[in-house]
Amino acid sequence: MHPKIYRKISGLFLLLLLAVLLIPHPGYAQESGLIRVVAISGDDGTPLAGANVLLYDQIDDIDDSTPDFFCVTNREGLCEIRNIPPNKEFELRVSFLGFITHSELIILEEGERNVKRIVLEPDLEEFDEVVVEQQRYITTGEVGVRRISNVDISRVPSPVAGGDLASYLQTVPGIVSSGDRGGDLYIRGGTPDQNMILVDKLHIIKPFHISNLFSAFPDGVVQNADLYAGGFDSKYVGATSAVLDIGLRPGNMRYSQFSAASSPYLTAIQAEGPIETDRQSILFSGRISTIDRFAPTLTGRDIPIQFGDLLTRYTIQGDNVTCNLTGIYTYDSGEIVPGRAVDHTWSNLVIGGRCLGFSEFFNHPVDLSVGYTSYKNEEGTSENRERFSSIDQLYFNLDLQQEIFQLPVDYGIGVNFRTYKIILSERFMSVSSLDRIVPIVSLYSSTTWEPHRNVAIKPGFATQFTLDTPITFEPRIRVSWQPDGTDRRQISFAVGKYVQMHSGISDERDAGTVFTILQPVQMDDPLPESLHGILAYQHRVGNYLTANIEGFVKTHKYIPVSKWTPEARIEIETALAQSETYGIDFRLRYDRSPLYLSLGYGWSKVEYEAISGDLGAWIQAPIFRYSPAHDQRHKLNTLVSYTFSGYTLNAGWEFGTGMPFTQILGYDFSIRVPDQSPQSTTGTARIIYSEPYNQRLPYQHRLDVSLEKEFRITSGSTLEAQVGLINAYNRNNIFNFDVATLQRVDQTPLLPYLSLKVSL
Repeated sequence: MHPKIYRKISGLFLLLLLAVLLIPHPGYAQESGLIRVVAISGDDGTPLAGANVLLYDQIDDIDDSTPDFFCVTNREGLCEIRNIPPNKEFELRVSFLGFITHSELIILEEGERNVKRIVLEPDLEEFDEVVVEQQRYITTGEVGVRRISNVDISRVPSPVAGGDLASYLQTVPGIVSSGDRGGDLYIRGGTPDQNMILVDKLHIIKPFHISNLFSAFPDGVVQNADLYAGGFDSKYVGATSAVLDIGLRPGNMRYSQFSAASSPYLTAIQAEGPIETDRQSILFSGRISTIDRFAPTLTGRDIPIQFGDLLTRYTIQGDNVTCNLTGIYTYDSGEIVPGRAVDHTWSNLVIGGRCLGFSEFFNHPVDLSVGYTSYKNEEGTSENRERFSSIDQLYFNLDLQQEIFQLPVDYGIGVNFRTYKIILSERFMSVSSLDRIVPIVSLYSSTTWEPHRNVAIKPGFATQFTLDTPITFEPRIRVSWQPDGTDRRQISFAVGKYVQMHSGISDERDAGTVFTILQPVQMDDPLPESLHGILAYQHRVGNYLTANIEGFVKTHKYIPVSKWTPEARIEIETALAQSETYGIDFRLRYDRSPLYLSLGYGWSKVEYEAISGDLGAWIQAPIFRYSPAHDQRHKLNTLVSYTFSGYTLNAGWEFGTGMPFTQILGYDFSIRVPDQSPQSTTGTARIIYSEPYNQRLPYQHRLDVSLEKEFRITSGSTLEAQVGLINAYNRNNIFNFDVATLQRVDQTPLLPYLSLKVSL
C-alpha cells in the first residue's frame, strides 16, 4: 500500500476511534449510588494522598472487619466508590496514619452522587495498632512501580538540609548513573531519551542537575512520586523505557511559612502560604549552587559547575474542582571533565496548568491539563557554541472515564506540537541541522476487571499518530493476585509494547560529554519500540517489614548508537542497534520508629547488537554484540535512618561493579594523501581504539552520612543544623579517563559540610 494512502486510512481510523471513545455510553448501574471523598489535612488544609476510605454495611457486617467497599485517595485527596446499593445504611470511615479517623453514617438514594469534603484532624496521641492495620489497604507492591514519598526522600544524606529526589533515585535497584555528575539516569537498561518525566502531568526533559546529588525537586516541594521502571500502563504514551511521575504538594492553605538554608553546596529558600484560607495557596522554591566557590577549600580540587532551579505552584481548592498552575526553570553549566575546557549547558522551562473536576454534575471526574515545555542543550568552549539541540512542546491532555458493560474504562486524548532545532558546527554524519515542527496525537484506553475479590486484571492499549508515521498499536496488561485477600502477599506481572516518536543521539564513546541530539523519527524510518515483561512478588511481615522481588526483561529496537570506527573522529556516525536487558531486583524495607532500614540489590545485563558493517567495517564478526557503558551488573544500596534524643542519623552506602569502557591500542599521526605530503607535514594526531567496550572499570563504593537536629528559636521559628560527609572514607572512585590529556578524573572525594536551615 502506498504510504500516503496508508496514512490517510490510519488518520480516518484514528478519528473513528476518537469518536467511539468520546460518545457518552449508557450507564449500567444508574440506580446505584456513588460517593466521592476529598480528604483534607486539618493541619495545613492540603489534600491527603493515600487516605483510606472504607464503607461498612451496618446490617450485614456487624461482626466483620472487612469493608464492603474501599478506595485510596490520589494526589488531589480524591477517591470514588461506585455501585453502592441505594436506601441502605453504611458507615463511612476515612483514616490516615497520624490523624483521627473520621466516621459517619450515610444513606444514598437511587442514582445519587455525593461529594464529601472531609477534614481529618491530627492525632496528638500515640498511634495504636488499629490505625496501622487500616493502612493495609494502600497497595505499595504494584509490579514495576516504586512509590516514593517526601519522607523517603528526606532520609537520604544530602549536603543541604532535607533530601533531594535525585539522591533518592540513585538508591533504587535498576537505576544507574555514569558517575556523580552529568544528570543522566539509565533505568533498567534504557537510555535517558527513552524515559518520560512528568510533573503534575507536565513534561520536563532533564530536571537532574550537573551534580547528580540534586534535581529540581527537593523534598520540601514533592508530595510523592511514582517511578515506573517498566511495564507501565496505557495512560503513559511516548516512552519506551521508564516513567517518573512527580506530584508537587500545594502550598500551605492555613498559614504562611518561610525557610532559608545554606551549605557549601548550595543556598535555598522556600516560601508558601494561603491567598484565601482553605481555598487558594502558593508555593515557591529557589536554589543556587555554591560548590564551585567552596570546593577548593573543602576538597583540595576544583568542581567547576553551576546550577540552580526555580519552582512555583499556585493551587485553587474548590468544593468540586482542584486546579494547579505550575512554573519550573532549571539551569546547569560546567565542565563534566575538569581541565578539558568544554562547557556543557542545559536548561528547562515548564509552564502549565491542570484542573480536576469532580462535581456531582459529572458522572465521572474530568482531568484536563495544558502546558508548554522548552529544553535547550548545548556544548562548546567559552568562545564557540559547537553543538546545540532543543525541543519545545505545546501540549493538551484530556483524561476521562466511562462505565461500559459494568466495567470502569479510563481513556484520554493528547495533542503535542513539538519543535526540534539542531545546530552543529562540526558534522554528525547521520544528522544535519534541523528546524522542524511535528504534531503528535495520542490516545489511550484501559479498564480494570476483577473476576475475583483477590484478582485484578488491567488490560489497555495506547496509540500515536503523526503526519509522517502510521498509527501505532501498543497493547499492555497488568495483573495482580493477592492470595490471602490482603496486600500482605501479592503476585503480579506486567507485559506491554511501547513506541516513541523521537530518538536521542549522543557520543557514547566519550564519558566526558552529556550532549544529546533529540530529533524526530524521519519519514519511512522505523519507530523506536520496546517490549517489557515483569514478574513480581511482595510479602509483608507484620506491620513494619516488607520484602519485594522482581524479575524483568526489556527489548529495544532501532536505537541510534555511535559507530565505533578504529580512530576517534570529529564526525559522529550512527547505526541502528537493538538491545536486550534482563535482571532481578530485591528490596527489603523495615520501618518502625525510631528505626528505618532499606536494603536493595539489583543484578542486570544489558546487551546491544547490530550489523558489524553498520557499526564499523573493521569488526570481523557479521553481528557485533556488546554491553554499553551503562551496563552495571551488580548494585547494592543500604539506607539507615535512626532518631534518638532529638537527633536524626542518616547513612547511605552504595556498592556497584564497574561499567564497560574501550581500551586504547595506541596513538599515531594521520596524513591525508594527496592533500598532505609526508615530507612536509607530520600529520594529525589520532587515537586508535580496540574493540568497543572490551574492558570494565573497577568496582566502586561510597558511604554518605549525616547527623541533624532541630532547635527551637522562638514559638514560631526553628533552626535545623546538619553535619555530614559525602564519601566518608574518601574512596577514589574513577569517573573518566581523558585519553586526549591522559588525565584520570575521579568522582567527589571526601566532602565535609555543615548545613543550616532557618524556618519561620
